[in-house]
Amino acid sequence: MLELDRASAADFEPLLHSHFRLISDSPSSLDLELVEVTERVRTSPGPGRSPFALLFKGDPKQVHSPQMYRIEHDRLGAMDLFISPVRADQDGCYYEAVFA
Repeated sequence: MLELDRASAADFEPLLHSHFRLISDSPSSLDLELVEVTERVRTSPGPGRSPFALLFKGDPKQVHSPQMYRIEHDRLGAMDLFISPVRADQDGCYYEAVFA
């Protein structure tokens, strides 16, 4: 299982376009596709990981509010991520998870 406090963008890049399951209180889970991994500019000096963000695409008909969700992946196992919807279009609803 991936330790999120030590995770980096490099841990997720090989998983681009793979599928994750968002587990919520609703009767069914939501399938999310990892569509982008973006490294962010580090604003503080010193040790620690570089910040990064993950962008997931889900069903446009199922929009979830920003909060902590249990996310599962076949290779990484289960993890708790705070995700927020950032935009929606005819192809899907897009969610972002930011690692600072």
